[in-house]
Amino acid sequence: MRNYLFLVAAALLFAACSSPRYVYHFDHYDYNSGRKAHAPLLIVAETQPVSPLSLDESTLVASSEATPVVLAEPTAQAPAVTPAEQAASNLSKRYKAMSKDEKREFRREIKSQVKAYVKAVKAGDKGAAEKAVQVMDNDLKLAIIFGAVGLTLTLFGGVNEAFWILGVISIVIGVVFLIKWLVRQ
Repeated sequence: MRNYLFLVAAALLFAACSSPRYVYHFDHYDYNSGRKAHAPLLIVAETQPVSPLSLDESTLVASSEATPVVLAEPTAQAPAVTPAEQAASNLSKRYKAMSKDEKREFRREIKSQVKAYVKAVKAGDKGAAEKAVQVMDNDLKLAIIFGAVGLTLTLFGGVNEAFWILGVISIVIGVVFLIKWLVRQ
């Protein structure tokens, strides 16, 4: 009986001392102790506004002749469209036109090709592995590798921000290789 009273008294003592009213006073650390004081903000109204009549120094030309000097203005040419940009725009149009079922079927087809390659490599059948490699283009292999590495690094993003940044960059590179592969299909 005496042990039960002792346990009840101990529980009451712990409960009384752990109430927020008393716990609050145990922490006296100043969290802002190492920070620098903020510098006063500069008043923006004190700066002089830029005159609309001021000239850019790069447009001024000095000449000793009496005839005026006319600067050749760059002609407005349409930027040359590279084949990669053209393919990317064509791919985006085709991708937007795909239905949900077509996208799902496309993903299934890629998965089945990768599984066939892995199965052939595990079985040691070099002929089937080479055939599967011929089906799986180099760009597709690079897209899968960069995607997997990017996903892994992104998962390690909780450890350090550098992993997250490298993972996102790797995923973007993988998407670029996937788009290159899709354009050729």
